[in-house]
Amino acid sequence: MPQVSQGQFENVRLTQVVSGILELGFSSVIEAAKGADMVAIDESDELLEKGFLTSSCCPAFVRYIQVHKPSIADHVSHNLSPQAAIARFIKQKDPELHLVFVGPCIAKKMECQLPEVNKYVDVALTFEELLAMFAAQEVDLAAQPDGLLSGASYFGRIFARCGGLSEAVAQAIKEKGRDDFMLRPVAVDGMEAVKDVVAKVVSKKADFNFIEGMACLGGCIGGPAMINHEMRDKMMVEKLARTGHSTINGSLNDID
Repeated sequence: MPQVSQGQFENVRLTQVVSGILELGFSSVIEAAKGADMVAIDESDELLEKGFLTSSCCPAFVRYIQVHKPSIADHVSHNLSPQAAIARFIKQKDPELHLVFVGPCIAKKMECQLPEVNKYVDVALTFEELLAMFAAQEVDLAAQPDGLLSGASYFGRIFARCGGLSEAVAQAIKEKGRDDFMLRPVAVDGMEAVKDVVAKVVSKKADFNFIEGMACLGGCIGGPAMINHEMRDKMMVEKLARTGHSTINGSLNDID
């Protein structure tokens, strides 16, 4: 059972990609954005409890802090990333399933080997590798019928671009009715920007209380294993996101 992220295949609909994955022999497909909805809720809880937090969604960002800035490693969220969060949910329902993540991130291959993740995610593939599988099996995506998406929220689906996680955490706090908490997020993409922001935390000069850290420029849509690296990728993410649930809780209430 693979998870999929926002569309990366030209001249076909994402729903056709879903059907194409099933044609490869997988049993079902679920959006990684469903896991993002779960993470938004959980990270907002942790932020409200601790008062200061950095995200844990990007494994390259987390690894940078652990290796190069261990003095602030305790500030990294203890929550799983979206791929692991939704995989854990699925494995708890059926431990016999094999879970495959598909996305633009090479670092996810490292992440799924971590002991806290590999018990949920079996394999991490890139979009390029999925495309190669379609070619090898001669799956014509344009000829596929429309498959069903799992119905993530707008906020879960915008995790793929820089700033999306911060917006999702703000929405989660809003849905909890916590008007007493002032969220002051900073969203950084690219390692140079990440280093600058992390340095402020180390020197205790941070004027923010939540860091959304993305190693790739633009966020996940700038990942090294994207099939396309174009400005329209962000617009495609936004277009898909607008078809999702308007609230995070609406998405999570819809999961089975």
